[in-house]
Amino acid sequence: MTSIVRDETIRSGEPRVEGTRIAVRDIKRRVIDAEEDPHVVAGEYGISMADLFGALAHYYEHRDAFEDDEREVERMRRDGERRTRKLVDELRGENAGSTEDAA
Repeated sequence: MTSIVRDETIRSGEPRVEGTRIAVRDIKRRVIDAEEDPHVVAGEYGISMADLFGALAHYYEHRDAFEDDEREVERMRRDGERRTRKLVDELRGENAGSTEDAA
């Protein structure tokens, strides 16, 4: 029987297959999102098909929480991109002013 465990010191507490560092989210992204063959994914991760399907069952049992997490990560990514763009624009503005002053 597959055990899905959490440990804050491993993979930041992501649910994962017991005895491995393979997160449920890793398996979900490859099998569901990327539509990779489950046999290939299990083989590459060195886990049994029962472990792989147990991880997918865990994902489906907690799908809302996983989707909430993914939305939050995406929001944080967009916020980071906005802040980076703003900083780059500000730096470009400072550099443009300094080259004009030097002329």
